[in-house]
Amino acid sequence: MSSMQSHLEGQLELSLNPEYCEVVNESSQHSGPASESHFKIVVVSSDFEEMKLIDRHRFINKLFVDELKLIHAMAMHTYTPKEWEKRQAAPDSPECSSKS
Repeated sequence: MSSMQSHLEGQLELSLNPEYCEVVNESSQHSGPASESHFKIVVVSSDFEEMKLIDRHRFINKLFVDELKLIHAMAMHTYTPKEWEKRQAAPDSPECSSKS
């Protein structure tokens, strides 16, 4: 696990007390030399119950304001426990069109 990946996961755990939390470093699926540039997060938390999807993403963007200066892309999949119960998985990430 990369240090950024571990850091992101730790911050999500502290801030949201999630029922499920997964941070995936997808940097190797993209072109370029950066090894910590693309991340996918999947978070299931009852804290999202009263939030619209856009507000969940705003919350995470605010949580990682400094980290996002170093990260090129972060896919966010945020669910309430009821939403997760129906899905049980986040969508797969698309292939990078510029992967060499």
